[in-house]
Amino acid sequence: MRKIQNNIFSIDPLITIIFLILVFIGFISIYSTQIQDDVSFFSFNNEAFKQLIWIIFSFVILISIFFLEHRFIYNLALPLYIFSIFLLISVFFVGIEVSGSKSWFSVFGFRFQPSEFSKFSTALLLAKIFDSYNLNLKSLKNLIYISIVIVLPSLLILIQGDFGTALVFSSFLLVFLREGMSFHLLLFIVGIVVIFLLGLIFDPNILYIVFSFCFLISIGLFKKNFRNFVNLFIIYVFIMIAINGQGVILNDVLKPYQKDRIESLINPGADPLGAGWNITQSKIAIGSGGIFGKGFMNGTQTRLDFVPEQSTDFIFSVVGEEFGFVGSLFLIFLYSLLLIRIVQLAENQKDKFARVFGYSIFSVLTFHYMVNIAMTLGMFPVIGIPLPFISYGGSSLLSFCLFLFVFMKLNSIKELLLSR
Repeated sequence: MRKIQNNIFSIDPLITIIFLILVFIGFISIYSTQIQDDVSFFSFNNEAFKQLIWIIFSFVILISIFFLEHRFIYNLALPLYIFSIFLLISVFFVGIEVSGSKSWFSVFGFRFQPSEFSKFSTALLLAKIFDSYNLNLKSLKNLIYISIVIVLPSLLILIQGDFGTALVFSSFLLVFLREGMSFHLLLFIVGIVVIFLLGLIFDPNILYIVFSFCFLISIGLFKKNFRNFVNLFIIYVFIMIAINGQGVILNDVLKPYQKDRIESLINPGADPLGAGWNITQSKIAIGSGGIFGKGFMNGTQTRLDFVPEQSTDFIFSVVGEEFGFVGSLFLIFLYSLLLIRIVQLAENQKDKFARVFGYSIFSVLTFHYMVNIAMTLGMFPVIGIPLPFISYGGSSLLSFCLFLFVFMKLNSIKELLLSR
């Protein structure tokens, strides 16, 4: 068997350059939000300084990963997943509450969110399961079996009150689609979600009438085919549940402030000084940047703290105000190029473990990137989704770095992975 060499210089140069640029943009954006005369940069009260520590720590992890054998990474999948579930349960007992969610550990002034780590461990276990078993995802039994791996951590996170992070796990549907899940099933799931969202905008009674009328017409078309009739009836039941599900989600699952954010998206002017404040101020900040922006550390909305959570959820508004449309477009270009490159490399993998893991990082990064920017532009409810490698937060940075570094490690030895 040919020995696999560890060579950190064999990592993909394009992904490496994009990663470094994104981390740099994130650091200077966070630094810009932390300009205070009474707080030294080298203070743990300064988010930019703490982010710098996390960045340095991330580079240590990068070097460490490239000295690990790929077999060791493969074998860690199940233990890491079990450990992440243990952390998600432990946070109920010894965690602290931040922004309405009891999902954080606090150690020596640093906060760690285990739900961020669980995304990585879930992706790793999914890759191992797909690689170890020849699963046919057109089989409902297999689909339910593999879905448990995703549902378990997302359910624990949802119980913690972190609806946004729990929703990220839905992005793994893209992995399922790549590995053989029926495209019709994906369309069905997306359709149910769209109908659910329509129920937030329109009167549910109108939707009842419209879809019931469509159902009756369909019965007339397929009345001689019993199997199609049963399928239509099942779809109709799910549609009725989706239309009637807003009350349960809004009143029993989401916290009041999360409900207000969704309602403010539908009608931003209803509470401009309350739930709609974040979105309104974010849009003002981005719009005030113009074409080329106001310049680094010259953003008035940023310096005067008009935008809440501007170093985390709304970091894109800082980029938009200080670097303008050109800077924002450049950031979007970098993310797009990164995602395209990840898919390209994932498709070129000779090993299913590496391919599934590559599509997992693509799915999670795409969800974060698109939802976060949509939030800051008022196109999606504010659900606390950080912008990858840009937003302040050690937990999210380490999670994305683990994703990226492990994939780069696997890609660097793709020619030899079949020896496993």
